[in-house]
Amino acid sequence: MKKIYMIAMVAACAMMVFSCKNEGKGNKDADNAAQDAVEAVENAAEEAVDAISDAIEVAGDAAADAVSRTDEKLEKLGDILPFSAVEAKPSFNGGDANDFVKYVQKNIKYPENALENDIEGKVTVNFVVDATGKIRNARVVKGVDPELDAEALRVVSEAPAWAPAKQNGKNVPVTCSIPVTFKIVK
Repeated sequence: MKKIYMIAMVAACAMMVFSCKNEGKGNKDADNAAQDAVEAVENAAEEAVDAISDAIEVAGDAAADAVSRTDEKLEKLGDILPFSAVEAKPSFNGGDANDFVKYVQKNIKYPENALENDIEGKVTVNFVVDATGKIRNARVVKGVDPELDAEALRVVSEAPAWAPAKQNGKNVPVTCSIPVTFKIVK
């Protein structure tokens, strides 16, 4: 920025030299001064171009470094952030999500208070099967009753590990969802 101001100052000086009226005296001095001003402006312009080129090169290097660091961070996030779609889905006890639904239904203990009050419904639970196959971050996304919601969360959270999902041959976390149906059989 300083060089740009210097160029402007030199240019202004050059303009003053050229605009001075000379009544025939010292034409040679005026010509020399004008030539010096032109050379000064040319030198300042070359320096400004060099400075701008250097700044562009530094900015380009900084941008390339930032992209590289961003790529590394995204790769690390890929190990943490769950996928929603993968090449190979996780499996539960050698089966699929239906086997997990059967496991959950088998291990549900209907809350007494909900039985007495005839509370039924479907609780939807989201969770992550992490890269090691463990269930993480289970949460109710559609509840029915606080007791039924808590029981669905308990069974899902305490489930045994899954075989993890795979993406590009690598174990990855994946988001899953399961409906847990509470139905009173009379």
